[in-house]
Amino acid sequence: MTRPERVRRLPRRSQTGGRVAKALRRLGAVTVAAITLGIISAVTVATPASAATTTICKSSPMPAGYVIIAEGSSISCPGSFPNTWTITTPSTTGTTVMCKVSAVPSGFVIIAEGSSISCPGSFPNTWTIRTPAASGTTVICSVSPIPPGYVVVGTGSSISCPGSFPNTRTIRLP
Repeated sequence: MTRPERVRRLPRRSQTGGRVAKALRRLGAVTVAAITLGIISAVTVATPASAATTTICKSSPMPAGYVIIAEGSSISCPGSFPNTWTITTPSTTGTTVMCKVSAVPSGFVIIAEGSSISCPGSFPNTWTIRTPAASGTTVICSVSPIPPGYVVVGTGSSISCPGSFPNTRTIRLP
């Protein structure tokens, strides 16, 4: 008499595949929810680093005194992607890097040109801006507006500014 062989039962393919598919669906749903919530919160909440930084829909008018620092996308805004701007009020005590698609605010000067993947357009696509010194001199790029009351007292050259040399101006209050 021979012993009957033990038959090892394998789970049916549909059960295993069903569990894997269910796990993937859950993971996908969690990922989509996290991404969606992240995008929505980016449009409605200012970043903690600066209370003056926020994201708006491109269809909204630009608030006075703000500059564009990045371009983005949100399902909360109308139009095709990218459809948002991240905006901020420029620093009055340091420098601010802004996208070139934004106008340089009154009272600020351009001190350098740069590039950022966060801004639209081909490189170079950013300006570094600041307020000029109230006493002494400030070196600015020649493409910069000169604030009212300031005078040019010299020219120079810098690889940080666009154009052929000389491509800088030194300004001061009289």
